[in-house]
Amino acid sequence: MLAIRIHTERGESYERPALGFLSELVARIGADGDHFVVVERLTADPDEYIQVWHDEGDDYQLEHRAGSADRHFQTYLPTAAEVAAVMTRWARDEKDWSTGPTWSRLTFPPDREPTADAPPPA
Repeated sequence: MLAIRIHTERGESYERPALGFLSELVARIGADGDHFVVVERLTADPDEYIQVWHDEGDDYQLEHRAGSADRHFQTYLPTAAEVAAVMTRWARDEKDWSTGPTWSRLTFPPDREPTADAPPPA
């Protein structure tokens, strides 16, 4: 089990899911009304999370936030398996979990502060 809480666009919420369940959710997303998965560690600051957005046929937009808005990053990955692997390493708080993908910092307008339960920008 992972010490995380998962939220989906469908309004589903799961706490402490089995290891493979996160992979199943990431592989499922992409259709209308089912584009994103947001993951929070149960022991972390609510401004620390990882989330993915996916439109069928496009790459997966993976984001993570480590506190303040200036610590919000994104990358694009081609497969659900790659996304689920990074999200699982993040959920486990593994050392060097973010190595591999090339991350870029996101900037937001001052009036649009992102939250864990809001989808990433398209």
